[in-house]
Amino acid sequence: MVANSASKTQSKHNKTSVAVLCDIQNVQRIKNTATLLLEFAQLQGRVDYKKLYYNSHYPNQVSIKNILNKLHFESVDVPDSSENSADNRLIADCVKLFAPQHLPIPKIIILVSGDRDYAGLIAILQAIDKKVIVFAQKGSASNKLMQLVGNNNFYLVDELPELMKNTSQF
Repeated sequence: MVANSASKTQSKHNKTSVAVLCDIQNVQRIKNTATLLLEFAQLQGRVDYKKLYYNSHYPNQVSIKNILNKLHFESVDVPDSSENSADNRLIADCVKLFAPQHLPIPKIIILVSGDRDYAGLIAILQAIDKKVIVFAQKGSASNKLMQLVGNNNFYLVDELPELMKNTSQF
């Protein structure tokens, strides 16, 4: 009976579409835990979208992009140095995921950024019944984002190794 219940749960998760969107300008430590992030995402459902946003004018961001490309992340170069340019591009791309011609439509969005500029996007996603999970970097996490998603959906990338040891909670 327990095996059957676990099987149903796994089947349900495999049908849930997940999008992982990384703003590596804000969470550069993801380079150390990207594999664990994807394992976490796979526990949530089927990972249909993996995008990272970076600025090719910064060699450290290019090196992080190269690491995530090995994990089959789609790279979006935002070489514009104006304020919030990568944020705006990520937000626009996220909104496009919900266009009727864009299938499958994700039910879960994993946002890798602690930037409070995403608060509006998170509020909209929640209003249309999407689950939003935020991974931020210690010291750059916005309290507003923490409040919006709640403690159960807010994590620090540095805590991914410990979090993944306790996978039974997902």
